[in-house]
Parts: sequence; C-alpha cells; structure tokens
Amino acid sequence: MLLRLLCLVPAVLLAAAHAAAMPAEVEQELARQGLPAGALSYRIEALAGTTVHVLGERRALNPASAMKLVTTLAALDALGPAHRWTTSMLSDARIEHGELKGDLYLLGGGEPNLGWERLGGMLRSLRERGIVAIGGDLVLDRTRFQPTRGDIGLPPFDDTPDASYNVIPDALTLSDYLVTYTLASGGTRVAVRTAPPLSGVAVLNRMTLNGLPCKDWRETWRQPKVEEGEGGVLRIVLDGSFPRDCDQTVELQTIERDLYIERLVRALWEEMGGRWRGRAREGKVPAGAAVLAERQFETLAQTVRDINKDSHAVKARLLYLTLGATAHAGAGQATLERARRRVLDWIAAQGVDGAGIVIENGSGLSRIERFSAAQLAALLRLAAASRWYPEFAASLPIAALDGTMKNRVTLAPAAGNARLKTGTLRDVAALAGYVRDRRGQDWIVTAFVNDPQAGEGRGRAVLDQLILWVAQGKAAAPGTPTIHPPY
Repeated sequence: MLLRLLCLVPAVLLAAAHAAAMPAEVEQELARQGLPAGALSYRIEALAGTTVHVLGERRALNPASAMKLVTTLAALDALGPAHRWTTSMLSDARIEHGELKGDLYLLGGGEPNLGWERLGGMLRSLRERGIVAIGGDLVLDRTRFQPTRGDIGLPPFDDTPDASYNVIPDALTLSDYLVTYTLASGGTRVAVRTAPPLSGVAVLNRMTLNGLPCKDWRETWRQPKVEEGEGGVLRIVLDGSFPRDCDQTVELQTIERDLYIERLVRALWEEMGGRWRGRAREGKVPAGAAVLAERQFETLAQTVRDINKDSHAVKARLLYLTLGATAHAGAGQATLERARRRVLDWIAAQGVDGAGIVIENGSGLSRIERFSAAQLAALLRLAAASRWYPEFAASLPIAALDGTMKNRVTLAPAAGNARLKTGTLRDVAALAGYVRDRRGQDWIVTAFVNDPQAGEGRGRAVLDQLILWVAQGKAAAPGTPTIHPPY
C-alpha cells in the first residue's frame, strides 16, 4: 500500500502555496497560441521543500490521458507489481484418437497482453498433447467482466470508430481485435499486406495512386468495408487513393470480434496441421472442465510501463476493469462501477479530497472524466514516497527520449530531466509527473489546458513552455542552493 501520509497530504495542499504571477514566458505562449489565461490550470511544488506555484489548481478539469496515472497508481498499490493475468483453454470432452470430442473453451482473464502469436502458442500446446481435431465449437468465456460485451450499444467516441484507441475491451481482448494493414506504393499500384492470418478472409484492393505527400495519406484514406461472399468468405474492401512512393502501417477494427477469433484460430490451427469445422460462439466454461493449456504473460509492472509510456488506452481500460473484477465489494454490480468505486475509495484512503473527481473508464478517453491539478499532485507526492515508486517512475515518458514525450521539450535542461505523462484530446492538453531542474531540485508538476482551441498543438505548446520554465530553475525561490544528486 502507498504510505498513508494522511497528515501530510492536507499540509501539502495548504502549504505555502501562492498564486504568484504566471511566468512571463508561459503568458506569452498563451497569447501566441490564442488561448485565454483561464484555460490553464497548474500546481508546481518542490518534492523536498515548501515552494509551490499554483494557478486554478482546485478546478476539476478534463485530464485526458493523464488519468492513466491514477489508474496505474491505484493498481500498483492494490494488486502489486508482480500481478499477472491468466488465460486458459479448457474442455469437458474426452480425447479419442487425436480428436477432442466436444467443445473447446477459451477463458478470458482480462489479459492486456494477449497477442495472436501467443494464442498460437497455446494452440501449439494442444497439438503437443496429441490433439489433431476439435470436434465441437470454440466457446468464448468473457464472464470475468460484466457485462461481457461492454462495446455493444455504446456510441462511438469520435468520428474514427475503427481506430485502435477506440477498442472497447472485454475479458478476451485478442490483439485488440485489430487488423494491421501495411501499405506500400511504387510504380503503378498500391500493395497491401494484412495481419494476423485470418481463414476465409480476402482483401479486395481498389485503391488508386495520387500525388499527395506521404504525410497526408490519411486525407484520402477510406474506412475498410467488409462484405460477405459465397461460402462464408469475408472480403475486406479497400477504396480511396494513396500517395505514390509511400509506406504506411495502420491498425484498425475491421471484423466483428467473434468472427475475428474464429477466423484467426482456424488459420492458426490449420497451419499446425489441425482440423476444425466448428464456429466461435459466446458461452461459459462448465463446472468440471479440465485445463488443457494455460498462460500468463507480462507482469503488472511491465504493463503499467506500456500504458504510461505509450498512452495505451485499451490496456488502461483492461487494468481498470481488473480493479473492478478483483474488488471484494459490489458483487452483482457492473465491473465498471465496481472499478470506479474502488478507485474513488483508494483515493480517499490516501487522504486526498475526492470532491469533483469523475472517473468513467480510467483511460482518459472520455469527455466527462475530471480531476484537479491539486488532487493529482497530491497523489504524485504519495507515489514518490511509496515502495512501488521505482516501477511507477520507470513507466513515465522521458522528455526528448521516449514514449509520448520523445519529441517534446527537447531543449536543455528539460531534455532527459522530465518524466511526464501526456494527455491529449481535441480540447484538452495535459502533463503530469516529475521534473528535475538545472539546480538538481525535483518538482511535481501537474498542468491542464481545457479550451475549445486547445487542439492542434496549441495547448501542448503552452505546457511545454511551463515545463521548460521549471527545468530552467525559475520555480525555485531566489538563493536556493544547487543540489548535487547522488546519481
């Protein structure tokens, strides 16, 4: 558990915070980007000391993907960094002469790292047990989360519902149900390759060439369509045009998820010399079914790194749902509601006032999630004192080095000295984490820009200027001595 500094957090929030004048550089950047001063909210506090700079830090604003910090901190504390998920294949049927005389059950545990290659490894284990033919259906058990299909009936988040970040996960999220399209143009045609292997799925490529720059390829890209042909063959139809001399890769939700698993398993199984004529359908593992293959993949600590470094929305949602599924309270409630209650209770247990906090799915891919800069800063201070801080800090993108901060705040002294989670929506920009200034002093920084004009990099430019100001040592009180870190 995080250190229960219950007496410290209120003191931190009431420390010598002063709403000093906004840094001139930041004020100028706001004006340059056409954003009002009221769009910006921040809290900047010394990790060791009482110096604090604030601006509207108690306003509950949309944090975008900075919300992933809350989900990952709560999960590290509640589940521990060594937590793993389990995916299983089971059956209650007998095996005779190499044939499984009944259904094969695929039991989902909410694994965030279940790729199709790994599913292939589980199928290989069945072949090694001597199974050549599967006589029944593949039954998909998603009951780890309730409802089992949270995607059904949910309106699209934006105008790109097939985008990878828009996947609504379930307990059997396999390769995020994505088809990878690799496009390459040269000469007179556009070549298209797809992955993973899907039995009975063909690509009908009607794409033409255009003269646009490669960087503008999305302007003429059209969402793939799926048509069902004779014999159950699915055709993915690609229309539109594509720039000459251009190579791009895009991952999209294209095929209904049960069909996706069915066609993938059939392709992998037949590739191994196996036989199967059944179908994939949703159901539940019966009592008494025996485990035929079982796997665990990355730990929670490794998964948290993927979530925060690359702002992986689907993995964040799965982690949030895992918090709900493993909660002791709320039996009978939807898993999302159990997760929300567990995270809010966890925040309260840290001594942080939860007034105004709104959590929808824990990933920040939401129009309604709300958090204040002060609340997030309080959690980051507690994180810095927790036993799992090394795992948490290692998950944060480093300015000018990796993750979503690789190409941001690239100037010294911020480059390499700021570990910050980003957040971006069409009207939101956010940064939250830790910054070491040129004096060697460490700072907690939480900052949000919420404004209809914050998109297209305008809000990000303001926040980057704020981080640079901190890194330059300008947040420190005059006369603050230089600190020489021991590392």
